[in-house]
Amino acid sequence: MSAQERKLALRNAVLEWQRKFGISDGDPILASLELFQIYLESHVWAERDNGPKLPAFEEFRELVETLDTRTREFVRQTDELIRELRKRPESKAGAGFYHGLALIVVAALALSVGFLAAIHWR
Repeated sequence: MSAQERKLALRNAVLEWQRKFGISDGDPILASLELFQIYLESHVWAERDNGPKLPAFEEFRELVETLDTRTREFVRQTDELIRELRKRPESKAGAGFYHGLALIVVAALALSVGFLAAIHWR
């Protein structure tokens, strides 16, 4: 079916629908239908005529199966990583000790620098 035939078929269907439900020519719903027709002509039908064709069912199924396989692998690796990270909570306790020690050393250095600066500028 050519683009002109599709356009004519859509127009006839709209006119029949308009007659069936008694919709006047100035009704806002017709403006919406015209916008939809413009969309169909510029995007959907143009892509169907000129652009890439829709994939066959087998190709689509193959893509979905590939996506499923990759998703399962990703979930497996993520679970493995989470399990490994949960095995190491003891490292946080040791890190807290070193952070506290570092804080005390920095505070002592800052205090001694403060005293030296006070003595020097007296």
